[in-house]
Amino acid sequence: MELAYSLFFWSSICLSVVLLLQCLRGKARNSCRQLPPGPRGWPLVGNLFDLGKFPHLTLFKLGNIYGPVLWLRFGVVNTVVIQSTKAAMEMFKNHDLTYSGRTIIEAMKPYNYYERSMGLAQYGPYWRVIKRLCITEMIVNKQLNETASIRRKGIDKMIQWIEEEAHNQGAVHVAHFVFIMTFNLFGNILLSRDLIDPQSDEGSEFFNAMDTWMQGVGQPNVADFFPILRWFDPQGIRKKIEQNMGSAMDIVSKFLKERIEDQASGEQKKKRDFLDILLEYEGEGDDDPVKISDKGIVILILVSLFFYFCYS
Repeated sequence: MELAYSLFFWSSICLSVVLLLQCLRGKARNSCRQLPPGPRGWPLVGNLFDLGKFPHLTLFKLGNIYGPVLWLRFGVVNTVVIQSTKAAMEMFKNHDLTYSGRTIIEAMKPYNYYERSMGLAQYGPYWRVIKRLCITEMIVNKQLNETASIRRKGIDKMIQWIEEEAHNQGAVHVAHFVFIMTFNLFGNILLSRDLIDPQSDEGSEFFNAMDTWMQGVGQPNVADFFPILRWFDPQGIRKKIEQNMGSAMDIVSKFLKERIEDQASGEQKKKRDFLDILLEYEGEGDDDPVKISDKGIVILILVSLFFYFCYS
């Protein structure tokens, strides 16, 4: 027991020293540069505790004190906050390529998800190709107008599911059926099929996996503010997301495998859908990717699910 306490004590001391040195090194680098104004942070944690319960209101009040461009430090992560139209135009219009990269949180790193997601991938040939395909094949008005009957049918099915569940169980988890309906709408629009039966174990598994995944993404992670802790995963967020993201990707991979097998057998569908476009894509220029990998397609399908849920 004494040995365990001793190891814990000295580990805590070493970790504190490392974090302090990292903060001092960052402070020394920043002192050599001209930085925007902002409140002084606390040692080690910076401005983390200054945000309060309502960060958006806190940032607004700080903007009135320090101006529309703020400099804050969250742990060892330096952050610039833009709060005016003029400053945003200067940043994104005149320096768009410089600031086109995105900070990747630990929750988005399992399976290298961020490398194939249109919302997180760094600006480059792959990102441009995916953006072009999504704009020309997914969100054009003609495509959305043609799916009105499919969306109406999906809502009718969802109401029927809820009525049956209420009759059989009494209590209804409405969010579960809304999610399944949305996913099946996505399946019919882009993959020409229903993807999940709400009464199946697979449907519940997929819903639980995606729900846990989204909760983990929205949860503050100390490893994002102190990168030295990412290997320890102190809150277990990355481990939990790896498990649930893996389950979701496995389910979507089954649909992709079925389509590839159908194409190999010569089976033809009446209408060419978005999955066909992704599978048939070949690079159109020197910088374009030659093909989109199966893993990239699976991630794009998951991203498209979120996109259609918000856009519809």
